[in-house]
Amino acid sequence: MSTDTAERPKPGFLGFLAQLAGEDSLRRSLVAVRFAAATGKGVLLSGSVVYFTLHVHLAAAQIGFGLTAAGIASLVSSVLFGMVADRMPRRLLLFINFVVIAVGFGLYAAIDNAYEFYVVAMVISFFDTGLGPTEGAMIASLIPDGERVRLNAMMRTVFNIGFSAGIGIAALAAASRHLLMLIPFGSAALLGLAALLVLRLPKDGPRKPIVRRRRFGAIRDLPYVGVVGLSSVLSSHMTLLMVVLPLWTLHRTTVPHFVVPMFLVINTVFVILFQVRASKGAETVLGAARTARIAGVWIAAGCAAVGVTVFVHQAVVGIVAIMAAVLAMSMAEITQSASAWGLAFGLAPEHAKAEYLGTFDLHIGTQNVVGPVVLAGLVISGGLWGWGLIAAAVLLAAWLIVPAARRSAVAMAALAAHHNEFAEKAETV
Repeated sequence: MSTDTAERPKPGFLGFLAQLAGEDSLRRSLVAVRFAAATGKGVLLSGSVVYFTLHVHLAAAQIGFGLTAAGIASLVSSVLFGMVADRMPRRLLLFINFVVIAVGFGLYAAIDNAYEFYVVAMVISFFDTGLGPTEGAMIASLIPDGERVRLNAMMRTVFNIGFSAGIGIAALAAASRHLLMLIPFGSAALLGLAALLVLRLPKDGPRKPIVRRRRFGAIRDLPYVGVVGLSSVLSSHMTLLMVVLPLWTLHRTTVPHFVVPMFLVINTVFVILFQVRASKGAETVLGAARTARIAGVWIAAGCAAVGVTVFVHQAVVGIVAIMAAVLAMSMAEITQSASAWGLAFGLAPEHAKAEYLGTFDLHIGTQNVVGPVVLAGLVISGGLWGWGLIAAAVLLAAWLIVPAARRSAVAMAALAAHHNEFAEKAETV
């Protein structure tokens, strides 16, 4: 037996992260950034309600309004930051975003009224949403095409690990009023660390000079926007799992209430274990669209599982049905997320990569703003019929997304060819 331990994997938690990242220094640096940022966000997002209620003394309605305003700010941000990221160094923009978010988290320690909270929350959300297209465009410039979906799957796994660690820190801080300041300051420190780690990343890959293009071209690309819209429907698993299913469980079933907090735990563990595997096959546009179709089937299966609780009112059967729905929604999450990366990268032309990635991020922002009101309203008022309508909508979206992705790919190829022709003429002038 060899006594050389240099090749042995590191044990424990850090070893697991290292195994995810592999030996490549670029991927390790990306993992480090993602883990620091996710931990910081986990601290703040899981502890924010406690902090703003007990320390700042905001009412529940004020906190809710601030979070809604932040969600609206994020809808504007994703497209604008995508356009900016196509025109300036992405590593610099990523660094600026993290610095602003870190400062914003720190400013939460100084606010003492609702209006200050609204302003800071909107600024943080604006720059936080800008991280997505900026980081995506940077990955597109540094990572080969066939490896981007798997890398994003690995990064999502790391995010869930870091976010879980942040929840643990927030739980510790919430145990005592004397530790509450750990929530904003701890979050700020971790986001500041993420900013410093960004500087370890290499500079962007070479880009062609910017030539004249349509303003807000991604939003005006109707085939692409169609794919984004269908993806918005297929991303309803987020709202169903985090908002609608808990409300249904609490108000329409005999399932014990202590089961509800387990939804997030089960979902987080599931994503950590299976997200990378679920990304296989989603590297191409057609493969990603087919993966999205699978996600729609899983959402419909989750709705069907919940429907059991309408007819059977025994607690044990209810628990089994609800947990089956949680697992189905978790399967939908990892498949839909993989499909979104494949579609976003595959349908974004090289000359406007970040703008298109930012536009695709609207499918998440739209779901976050519209989903809770629409889906919860359908289920609470319509009962079984509401679940049936949701299942029908996602199955229709799943059926449409493959032909929609094909049309968008054809349109993207034509747009790219036109742009390259225009660029060649511009270079000869």
